[in-house]
Amino acid sequence: MDAPRFVDLSLAIHDGMPTLPGLLPEAHVGPLMTHEESRPRYEGQAEFYLGRVDIPGNTGTYLDAPFHRFPDREDIASVELDRLAGLPGILVDAAPEHAPVDLDLPEEVVRGEAVLVRTGWDRRWGTDAFFEPDPYLSEASVELLVQGGAALVGVDWNNVDDTTDPA
Repeated sequence: MDAPRFVDLSLAIHDGMPTLPGLLPEAHVGPLMTHEESRPRYEGQAEFYLGRVDIPGNTGTYLDAPFHRFPDREDIASVELDRLAGLPGILVDAAPEHAPVDLDLPEEVVRGEAVLVRTGWDRRWGTDAFFEPDPYLSEASVELLVQGGAALVGVDWNNVDDTTDPA
């Protein structure tokens, strides 16, 4: 049997990177203590670098757990790695436009699957265009994924929700 193939879908995070312009603070990445600053602690006989990352939880490629929306549900620290990696998956292609994405799939097809939706929106990453009104999952698609028991949902745009609609 072949070993599972893992594909890294993450996007690079850098100091000053916007998270959600106008709503959330920028990412801050850098040293807490540099090699040079650490030397006196070890009488010049050792040194180390200690980094710091200060970002809102949904910066770049991120994962939401049920707690994100429901205060009585599990948070990200409670989600076991085997629920996130090595899953069987379905790839759905959709248009890269500010419009609802309708997943035309039977419920039984999504059960236990990682459902990944690809629009090509990620090509905008690192530009202001990434934060323009983006695709979003239709209400019917969300119902399908929840009722069908999808294990994970991934999109290549900013958020599964319609960010122009507060509901």
